[in-house]
Amino acid sequence: MTDQLQELVINGRFLMQPTTGVQRVAREITREIDHLVANGDVPLRVRLVCEADADIGDLNLRAMQVERTRHAHGHVWEQFVLPRHVKGGRLLCLGNTAPIVTLLGRKPVALMIHDLSYRLFPDAYRRHYKLGHALMLPFLLRRADPIVTVSETEKAMFTSLVPGARHRLIVAQNGGWRAGCDARAAPPPDIDATRGDYILYVGSLSHRKNIAGVLAVGIAMARERGIPLVLVGSSGAFLSPLPVSIPDDVRHLIRLEGQVEDLGRLGDLYRNARCLLFPSFYEASPLPPLEAMHFACPVVASDIPSMRERCGDAAAYCDPYDHDSIHRAVTSVLDDPGYARMLAGRGLAQASRYSWREQARIILSAIFDLQTVQPGQ
Repeated sequence: MTDQLQELVINGRFLMQPTTGVQRVAREITREIDHLVANGDVPLRVRLVCEADADIGDLNLRAMQVERTRHAHGHVWEQFVLPRHVKGGRLLCLGNTAPIVTLLGRKPVALMIHDLSYRLFPDAYRRHYKLGHALMLPFLLRRADPIVTVSETEKAMFTSLVPGARHRLIVAQNGGWRAGCDARAAPPPDIDATRGDYILYVGSLSHRKNIAGVLAVGIAMARERGIPLVLVGSSGAFLSPLPVSIPDDVRHLIRLEGQVEDLGRLGDLYRNARCLLFPSFYEASPLPPLEAMHFACPVVASDIPSMRERCGDAAAYCDPYDHDSIHRAVTSVLDDPGYARMLAGRGLAQASRYSWREQARIILSAIFDLQTVQPGQ
């Protein structure tokens, strides 16, 4: 009976990359696919193919076979080693790229493309990153099937580039905070609780995330109110260098936490913040707003279509290109406890709408046309 099962092969390149949003999403989807298979919700055999020293400890796999390979790393591994290990399975690539030789094969490759930020904000990325993705994207959009994207906004953008790909595009919104991943096992969020004394930003320190606007408003708030700004994130290797200049008079109030890999610690930062400040110029299906909402942390977000799609009526919206607008939105949350409580309550409801398991279920149904996928518990 086992030999008759369809086989899925997951491209594990994301396991060797720094953990930003794309890698977080890939890990969560992989974990949930394993859960669905282990619980018998989907009739599949799944292999995770990765490099020899990939760290899979936090995935806690129960049913998925892990196949470690040697002799190459990174892009070279993906293009030349991975294809030899796909064999008769369907390949799922969760990190924007796929091996060309497998795309040219008989079996379609399922591909998740998160966004097109490098096209819209080219100055935010290094030249080799932009060139590589610009050369590969048209080929990916023409050959991959299905193409998974994370919002209706993004689907419309992909369709405008390659209209013929419309029937192969599916939308599977990212989940939010993973239930049970906070090691501190804190009690449920209390929207009436007195929160901490800082404004929080979580994301890469890049131009397209509007880090300049975050800093400008954070510095103004530090001077006016003495309230700290806590920045969680870093500039990745593929991002253009972005000088972060902090005036001496507020240096003690601007905290650079760097990349926070410990989800328990990240949860504490959300739980104790006065609000999350997230005025990005461009997003597809961002994680921080929904993560903050899970902890009853009010969210200030940019008024752009994908953010409206993601956050609904549970955020205080601002014009990301207008620092005064961002400032007013933050002030409205800080100065009006009733408004902050309302946003926190709406945020808890909004966060409950999204789950990694549902995203994994949508992806598997699109790849295999599985009518037997059952709602998870």
